[in-house]
Amino acid sequence: MKNIYHIFSKPGFLSSNYTLKFLFIAFIGVHIPLIVLIIAIVFEWMPLKGWNVILVALLATLVATGLTLLLLRSLLWPIQQAKTALQNYTRKKLVPALPVHYTDEAGQLLQQVQVTIDSMDALLKERRDILTLLSHDLRVPFTQLISLGDLLQAEDGAAFASKYGAIIHKMASEQLVFIQDIIEILQTGKDEAVSHIFEAKNIRDIVFMAVDMQQAAASRKDITITIHPVPDIQVKCNTRLLSQAVSNIIGNAIKFSYRGDEVIVKLHVFSGHIHLLVADKGIGFESGKAELLFNKFTSEGKIGTDGEVSSGVGLYLTRKVIQNHGGMIAAFSEGKNKGAVFTIQLPITN
Repeated sequence: MKNIYHIFSKPGFLSSNYTLKFLFIAFIGVHIPLIVLIIAIVFEWMPLKGWNVILVALLATLVATGLTLLLLRSLLWPIQQAKTALQNYTRKKLVPALPVHYTDEAGQLLQQVQVTIDSMDALLKERRDILTLLSHDLRVPFTQLISLGDLLQAEDGAAFASKYGAIIHKMASEQLVFIQDIIEILQTGKDEAVSHIFEAKNIRDIVFMAVDMQQAAASRKDITITIHPVPDIQVKCNTRLLSQAVSNIIGNAIKFSYRGDEVIVKLHVFSGHIHLLVADKGIGFESGKAELLFNKFTSEGKIGTDGEVSSGVGLYLTRKVIQNHGGMIAAFSEGKNKGAVFTIQLPITN
């Protein structure tokens, strides 16, 4: 059936008109009996007298009718393909690969079905990513809140209570905004409702916000976060998303560092870009598997040095945020137990 539709899509006068294909086949089918009679008379296939003429005409009409119906049915191939594609996607979530090079109305239908399914599949993946982001980025702060609660119980004095109480209040407020953003995205179906809020922000503020988010986790493992001097440079960003992404990298370094280690945060400026480095002396990884760390639900996820669990999506989500800011992220390590360095590259705002 595809071959018939494809053949009738080649002639220029038929290629862009689906209706004309039907009319053309019907026109030929109607005239086949007349053509057969003319050929029979001209070439004298048989004596056409009396009932012979009627018999030839009837036989030619039956053959022409059957052939015409078969060809017309074959022209329904793109409609059937569109139907099958929609059924397979709604029932089995199979994304089709429909031909999109035909230019008639049926071909345009195939194009629209393909675009619609691709868009729907991308939207569903985005929604799944949002739910994954929600589960991942809420787990970390609440773990930190538990750590802060433990510190409050262990420490005496109003000064400590006030200090940690302020940190808890700040973290809880940030996560409330985060949850509200997620709810807005899920309700409107548009992540632009949140992600369009980009403004010029000092990179120093981003770095210190990210470090503050991880201070409790660092204190629990007696890890020092050393921040090298950060230049006064502006980046265009969504403050909350970018600080969360940087915080994820710092938290990752803490997770895979040993007790009493040091996590270093430094920043360089080169070729109109900021290069933010987060280095640790922890368990490291095989250099050839750096890219695998950024895969969604990566199999390279490991348990932290203090038994911290890994969801396998943290670095995947972090890279997504960095890429949405026009940046890049990469990971380096010389091997097992030789530490790791993560670099984030972002364009500088003029």
